[in-house]
Amino acid sequence: MINPLTAARYALSRKKSDHLDAKVLANILRTDPAEHRPLPADSHLAQAITVLARAHQDAVWDRVQSGNRLRSHRREYFPGFLTVFRHFREGLASPVTRTLLAAAPTPTQAAQLTRPQLRAILKKAGRQREITGEVERLHTLLREPQMHQPPVIEQAMGTKTLALLRQFNAT
Repeated sequence: MINPLTAARYALSRKKSDHLDAKVLANILRTDPAEHRPLPADSHLAQAITVLARAHQDAVWDRVQSGNRLRSHRREYFPGFLTVFRHFREGLASPVTRTLLAAAPTPTQAAQLTRPQLRAILKKAGRQREITGEVERLHTLLREPQMHQPPVIEQAMGTKTLALLRQFNAT
């Protein structure tokens, strides 16, 4: 460890430069190693915590990136789906959103969902209250006019949506 005040005494100029600062610190350790104590080594527990913290951070980043890819893909060919679930705090991470998306990944399939099917999707997603009102809201919103691609392209987009959804669920 090098005290910042000690490093300032060794500095030749007042200009701030990472390159020059690195040189000064290297010279301090080269010329006066006995004056500075080494950092204690981390314990095995500290190293394990570091590994787990990094793994958690990577998992969070992967989930966010996966969700952004899914949202961007949905915006390309089914933007109406994103507006349906705008009021959910979790957005695409909501169990209702993911269950409905798995059941109907294309605008055509979503518009064909019946009220009983929507009720079953909501229950499968874990919804217990206000199901009737939500069924009516979804039934109305999913039947609003949407942009449509040719059927083959729409089906391909739906297949890609399901693949992205599987990745999102895995993360």
